[in-house]
Amino acid sequence: MNASRLIAILLVLGTVVWIGSAYFSDDEATEQAAASDAETGDASASSENGNTKPHASVRTITSRAVDHVDHLRITGRTEAVISVEIRAETEARVIEIGAIKGQAVQKGDLIARLDVGDRQARVAKARALVAQRELEHTAAESLAEKNYRSKTGVAQALALLEEARADLTIARTELNNTEIRAPFDGIVEDRPAEIGDLLSIGDPLATLIQADPMLVVAHVPEHSIRAIDLGQLAEVTLYDGSTHSGIVRYTARVSDNDTRTFRVEVEMENTDLRIPDGMTAELEIPIGTKRAHQVMSSVLTLNDEGELGVRAIVDDNKVDFLPVELQGGTRDHIWIGGLPEEFELIVVGHDWVTEGATVEVVHLETDENGEPIYRDADQSDDHSTDTTTLSEKTAQ
Repeated sequence: MNASRLIAILLVLGTVVWIGSAYFSDDEATEQAAASDAETGDASASSENGNTKPHASVRTITSRAVDHVDHLRITGRTEAVISVEIRAETEARVIEIGAIKGQAVQKGDLIARLDVGDRQARVAKARALVAQRELEHTAAESLAEKNYRSKTGVAQALALLEEARADLTIARTELNNTEIRAPFDGIVEDRPAEIGDLLSIGDPLATLIQADPMLVVAHVPEHSIRAIDLGQLAEVTLYDGSTHSGIVRYTARVSDNDTRTFRVEVEMENTDLRIPDGMTAELEIPIGTKRAHQVMSSVLTLNDEGELGVRAIVDDNKVDFLPVELQGGTRDHIWIGGLPEEFELIVVGHDWVTEGATVEVVHLETDENGEPIYRDADQSDDHSTDTTTLSEKTAQ
């Protein structure tokens, strides 16, 4: 047998062995799959015999309702208690400025002085005419006593005297109107007039505001206005973060036709004049006491309908969704109402379970502040004795 024939035989045998190995591998895989199916069947049978899959685990605390002061929170703005635009009452040119913009003034301080022109001469002329009319009236009365003058002549002299006195009053008023003075203690907020400006009657000269006390003005919805009383205390938080105490001094009895809201004014002290007019402010007014639960904001969740609420444990360790009413609070702790007086609140795992599911419940103790005590052993196999509150653990 030559070498070429031997090589051909070896190639044929190799090909046969290679193709046969694929069939043997398929048989082995089939046997392994059969074995796996048998094991699965055994596991299913075991499940049917009572060994069920473990339930999801959640952590709960017992939440109890307490009396809570409910507050009405509305946004408003600061407003000066008095704001007056001072206008010219006579026609003249500005010759002196007594107070600059932003200056604090007392009642009677000079704001601006106008050119008097011939007003002093008019006053002197009117005063001389009054003196003349007084003499004429006196002479008429003396002659009437001697029957040398009729009563009609006396009345005419008196009328001329009163007319002269009226002209003197007008002349003096015109002269006094050339000095514009502050009608009350306040701050010059604006002063559009400058030296040399020619003012006509009614032209604006300055805006004067009284900033102490300062008002906070807000508009309250019609369903809440009856809960606010005059003299009621209110807490004011300004846009800069500062807080102030105030008193409700006015509530409107007629609503705004466009918004159907009622104007409410809260008065607060501003002795240092640091609170400006027009700053955004939030009013917090107590409007009664309600039963509510104080919980961590992290326990709130939404159901499939988009309702805000919490998840709780009911009979037979089943999960239930309870809608809530927000009643204020802080970023970390909030007050919620519309709930039972006492219930098991899920504080860990509420986002992992659905309504109606049966779960394994681990009850957590709470500290003196009503906050759950988180234990590492409650969530892991590490049975350490170190404890911390749930909010501290979340922060970590």
